[in-house]
Amino acid sequence: MTRISIVGGGLGGVLAAFEAHRLGCRDIELHERSGRLGGEALPKVDHGVELRDVDVRLGARGDPIHDLLAWYGLAFDEVEAHGGSVSPSASGGALFIEDFDGPALPCRGLALAEPAGETLADRIRAYPAEMQPALARYAQWRLGDWIDEADAEAAGAMGMAQVYPIGADVSTLRELRRADRLYHDLYALPGARDGRGPAAAAVPRDGFAAMFEACRRRLEALDVVIHDTSLVSPHQAFETCAEDDMVVWTADPTPLYRAAGLEAPKPARRPCAVYVFKAAFGRPAPFHINNFTASGAVARIFVYESRGQTLLAAECVAETPDAELRREIQRLTAGFGGEALALGEQVHATVRSGALPSVEGARQLAELRRVLGQRTGGAFVLAPCDLARRPSAFAALGRAMAAAFEPSLAPAALRA
Repeated sequence: MTRISIVGGGLGGVLAAFEAHRLGCRDIELHERSGRLGGEALPKVDHGVELRDVDVRLGARGDPIHDLLAWYGLAFDEVEAHGGSVSPSASGGALFIEDFDGPALPCRGLALAEPAGETLADRIRAYPAEMQPALARYAQWRLGDWIDEADAEAAGAMGMAQVYPIGADVSTLRELRRADRLYHDLYALPGARDGRGPAAAAVPRDGFAAMFEACRRRLEALDVVIHDTSLVSPHQAFETCAEDDMVVWTADPTPLYRAAGLEAPKPARRPCAVYVFKAAFGRPAPFHINNFTASGAVARIFVYESRGQTLLAAECVAETPDAELRREIQRLTAGFGGEALALGEQVHATVRSGALPSVEGARQLAELRRVLGQRTGGAFVLAPCDLARRPSAFAALGRAMAAAFEPSLAPAALRA
């Protein structure tokens, strides 16, 4: 194959373009329907300050996404990613845990059961019985009454992939996690208790907006042709594959179903409102807090810096009046030095909906991949939806691109 066409100019599309060049392709086109790269990860900028309504986290050196972007000249600062979680306590109050962003729940016994199915409810039922009610309440608070339809992978998107069992013997739990995959996947220890401390992370040196502008300049310097306001239809993409060229689709896959002769998944979406405040906080940024109490409206808080200004973003399960929102933010930050938090004016608000992974949707997506592979001989690569969140997903994209671009060179390219 001589040419690679990438559909979608979000973070996934940018990564795919750099990866295509790394694999040896020198005829690359990137199609973006808007006039700027970045997609959902591109923040609104007001007087140089980024107003972020999406919490994008990049790993430190050694993370494949970080390393790819750094290899092509993008500048990052490595930081400690501090934060914690708020969970329901046995007394009915709130339990604050440092350096762990998952649920923390009391547990006398550690025995797990292998999940009996693919749903989020099946995953919850794998935990000891005393943990299950709190996990189910949280899932219903975030998703509504359909956790028997949600795919188990939704646990990761909601921050509940791993649970810290309060009261468990640390050495016993550590040994179980080393010896058994199930215990490693479903349980965790906070950073300090696991001997690791806060996680290392990276932030773009001049912010995300500047990072995407730098990505454009670097891609253009590599002779990648960027088509702005370019909307590529599935049929156009199939025609490209028929010409012995390769397509990497990083945009919303919904239009592909009909073109492939398949029924599209029924949309299952969760509402999300994000509010951004000017703030002063006594803890270093970035700082993240996840709320697992299933009360109030704030699901997540992230504090970050932009151009010397500290900002706090609150991600909510519903639109929330300002006074109520401020009280809840103070409540959730109380165990993390919240007395030093001063919330200033609200500078940004947005309401959006996010797609929820369902079991049926996952099956239909797998079928779409199969049909696309058959129809195009592997020349059509559909990027994972959570490309920027999981290193394993990015690695899978790299393998698929290498195999489609030049099967005989794929192993060597992937070792580079």
